[in-house]
Amino acid sequence: MENDTVAKEPASQFDLTPTYLTERKNFRKDFGRKEVLFFSLCSVIGLDTIAIVAAAGPQAISWMAVLAIVFLIPAAMVFAELSSTFTFQGGPYMWIRLAFGHLAGSISSVISWIKSPIWLGGVLTIVVITAAETFFMAGSQMSQFSFYRFALAFIWLSILANNYSFRVGKWVSVFGVLSRLILIPLFTITVIAFGFINGMGGVAFSDFGLSFDGLILTIPIILFAFLGLENVSAASAEMQYAKRDLPYAVFRTTAFAMFFYGIPILAVLLVLPVNQVDGLAGFVDALKTVFTVYGGGIAEDGTVTLSGAGIYLGGFAGVLIILTIFSTGVTWLMSTNRNLAMACFDGSAPRWLGHTNPRYGTPVRLNNITGIVASAILILGYQLNEGYLAKYFGVAVSFAVAASLLTYLGIFPAFWVLRNKYPDVARPYKVRAHRTISIWLTLVVAFGISQLLAPGLGDRWFGNDYLPSGWIGDQGRPYYLTQFGVLGVMIVIATLFRILGLARSKADARKEIAEQLPEDELVAEPIEVAPESDNK
Repeated sequence: MENDTVAKEPASQFDLTPTYLTERKNFRKDFGRKEVLFFSLCSVIGLDTIAIVAAAGPQAISWMAVLAIVFLIPAAMVFAELSSTFTFQGGPYMWIRLAFGHLAGSISSVISWIKSPIWLGGVLTIVVITAAETFFMAGSQMSQFSFYRFALAFIWLSILANNYSFRVGKWVSVFGVLSRLILIPLFTITVIAFGFINGMGGVAFSDFGLSFDGLILTIPIILFAFLGLENVSAASAEMQYAKRDLPYAVFRTTAFAMFFYGIPILAVLLVLPVNQVDGLAGFVDALKTVFTVYGGGIAEDGTVTLSGAGIYLGGFAGVLIILTIFSTGVTWLMSTNRNLAMACFDGSAPRWLGHTNPRYGTPVRLNNITGIVASAILILGYQLNEGYLAKYFGVAVSFAVAASLLTYLGIFPAFWVLRNKYPDVARPYKVRAHRTISIWLTLVVAFGISQLLAPGLGDRWFGNDYLPSGWIGDQGRPYYLTQFGVLGVMIVIATLFRILGLARSKADARKEIAEQLPEDELVAEPIEVAPESDNK
């Protein structure tokens, strides 16, 4: 085994701040190859994808197969190069910042961070509660007190897992992957068995086709399904061999995603009525329905009752759903919070916000603020759930999907810029035809975002066929203003963060630190040489 070597790159080459050079001493090297892969799998493969894509109909999986080839695989190649070349903590933030400057990096990290508490408190927590009510409470609804007690416990356990070092938090991703490896095949086999016993009630093979209308309706959902390959790069400085392990995780996660999405979604579409799997909550209901093959029945009014082995297997599946959703939330928070913490160290956000706990090496302060925001969103969503304003809350949740894609709108052009801006930096993995791939991926993401912010653009802009439920008849204008209003608020917050990050001159701080540290300590990230591996 070769010893690690360190390239003495001057800190000024990447304009690293003294705060980052100092804070990186708190990062702990707890990520091995398996941990990097498990983290990546939890970030990308989610139950939400199976449910949402299946609910979109047969064209969704057809377009998913196409986009897996023309989008997911090229995107994986881009992330493999970026993550193995620029192994900075807060990777996605740093890629954009190095390419386009601090303000662009601040905007990307703030948008990425704000969507996480929205997703945790507004979507994932509700699904966990639905699973608990379905499998452990015989379908009865929790009281308001029980709802808040259970939901807030879920949120703050997620925050607690983020606060501890990855030496402890890695077990979340380990159990998250194991739960997926058991739950998704179990669900797929059970769906097929349900079809043989009760007959195929889904679509026919002739319904699978491709049309422009189908692309407009499904591309945001499909791109969202493929999100997350970049997440683990946010913890690059906490990895033992980042340059070797990140490409390894990216390509294997891509292969797993295509397999674990394609087969169960196809089984659902062929067996179950499309309207029976409507979003995450619908996935839970569908799972309970098909589990009647192990014991139970379906009443004429559609009420599902489990009995015998169905009760025990249903309870087991309920536990696996909760573990899967929990691991998804924890890994996404680990990524987005580390990105914003890096922005704080780098002068793109208030420095105090990103403070890293010396004992755990995690951004505890930022994690706790995330928990407070997620809790507030949960309470607000619960109070507005039955009122007219609920649809505005729903727009904020759907915007979380757009916010994730907006980060890609910065990363893919940055890939081209960084290749030209830093041509001499060693690249363990290098993509061919980088200009063509960069332009193509940027255009695909831009089109996907347009269908979230302006549904039907390119066909029947804001037509009723494309508007979300609750907005039909508004002629799109309020929806349009709401979506761009939320985006505008995020940009304002990011700009304010950048201004606050510049409160202390980086030049003065660098001079002050340089007087206290030896000159050879002001270097960029170590470029390690990993042991030889036959994994290419």
